[in-house]
Amino acid sequence: MKNLFDKLIKNKLTQQKSFRQLIKYGMVGVVGLIIDMSIYYLLVNKFAVHYAFSPHISNLLGGNMSVLMLNILISNIISQTLAVINNFVLNSYFTFKVTDNKIKRFFSFVGIACIGMVVSSVLLTLFIGVIGLNNMVAKVFAVLIVAMMQFVINKLFTFREKKE
Repeated sequence: MKNLFDKLIKNKLTQQKSFRQLIKYGMVGVVGLIIDMSIYYLLVNKFAVHYAFSPHISNLLGGNMSVLMLNILISNIISQTLAVINNFVLNSYFTFKVTDNKIKRFFSFVGIACIGMVVSSVLLTLFIGVIGLNNMVAKVFAVLIVAMMQFVINKLFTFREKKE
């Protein structure tokens, strides 16, 4: 009976810890979102950055993707990369408080972020190119979907604590 009671308490504490981590992850995510969205807005809407290599990529794709869409996707990758670096540092020290094996964890986090960037780019292409959403609205939807996916994966793999 005592063993069952101990397991229930430990399970409850683990659930509370996970919930606190989810809240902190969300807070870090908001900071990352501000970085991501701000840089994305500046590159796409304020400065309308045109990357010199976009027409070449469009040609390589047989003209199936417009130069404008490529410019949006490249700006998305730049803004997400800067947010990912920020989020790794904050999640390491603030959310999960796991700072050992930094290089290994960083590459895990970046790998998951790269998967997120691919998913985000596909979603942006779908939301903007197919559905016709405004690029900022499409970006918000893509970020929310990817963030939920990444929390679960990062908790289970990147920031997993060592068993005691």
